[in-house]
Amino acid sequence: MVWPNRKNINTLEKEKFVECPAGQTAVRVKQCQDQVFRPSGLTVEGKITIVTISDSGWTALPGTALTDRNAISIQNPTETEIKINFDNTVGTYEGIIISGGGERFYNITDSILIYARSSSGSIDLAIEEVA
Repeated sequence: MVWPNRKNINTLEKEKFVECPAGQTAVRVKQCQDQVFRPSGLTVEGKITIVTISDSGWTALPGTALTDRNAISIQNPTETEIKINFDNTVGTYEGIIISGGGERFYNITDSILIYARSSSGSIDLAIEEVA
């Protein structure tokens, strides 16, 4: 079958490679115009915030997100169990458990909010964000 307006397979295969300055051959990587590329991990800055949460309601982690955040770590250095949730209107103690001494990581942008609630009393959490 002949594809109209298409180069032959040999031409396409050759265009897949590029020669590096040191003489090695590498696969060419090209991003299409309609794709958005966003690196993960620390590329701009990091921020650590201590957030106090309680058992009486949901608290945003952190109160103000790091601009262009792409990852977050929620560390519970206490002995008290906590739960996290993406919905602060949940009236019960419902969500993902982070045990005392536990930690949770997410690759997540600053437009998505995470909330926490303690199983008992008020405690401090350490929140690390990277952009």
